[in-house]
Amino acid sequence: MAVSLSTLVTRLQGLVAARDAVPSSAQYQQAVEDAVADFSLRAPMVKVTAVSVVSGTAAYSLPDDFLRVTQVQSLLNPSGIIISDQGIVPVSALYTESWLVSGRTITFYPTPTYNATRDVWYAAGHVLDDGSYPDMTNEHAAIALLEAQSLALLIKANAAADDAWNYAVGDERVSKEKLAEALRAQAKELHERFAAQAARAGQGGGGAYGTRSVYDDTGH
Repeated sequence: MAVSLSTLVTRLQGLVAARDAVPSSAQYQQAVEDAVADFSLRAPMVKVTAVSVVSGTAAYSLPDDFLRVTQVQSLLNPSGIIISDQGIVPVSALYTESWLVSGRTITFYPTPTYNATRDVWYAAGHVLDDGSYPDMTNEHAAIALLEAQSLALLIKANAAADDAWNYAVGDERVSKEKLAEALRAQAKELHERFAAQAARAGQGGGGAYGTRSVYDDTGH
């Protein structure tokens, strides 16, 4: 289960043919990467990563495919203790903990005074690894390609509109303006199909957006 970037670019080039070198090779690739990134936001995967918490260290890096946290494992026991790798750590009955995410860094407050491995569940996106998207299915690739086509058509539409205003004369300008409008209409239709299919794909795996959790002395 992996789809290469080069395969997606080749498929896009077959679906949206270049005219006068527009889109360029770089633009085709950027359209695919942008489409996959958009799909990831609309239909993220759910993953879990283990964070090795060390006493005295508050901030920890999250995986490259991290988008947002959905849940952080609580170590606080209802009896008012933290169960760490070192054993039981008593805490005040008023003890609370929170965590904040900035970019791909999670920071715990207050700074941990224990060593423990904590599971963090998160929404994950598709990230290139050695030229491929390792977790992408063919079904999801087809959805992302709808948006890639839309983006490629917009590139062609912008080029046609620019050509109409700057280079063409008389009826030829009108013709190219109509071409730009038709390309934009087609791009809009593809984007709407993409949005609908990505929404359906994401119904089972989006997770709730979370950047903070607080636990009281009962662990809730």
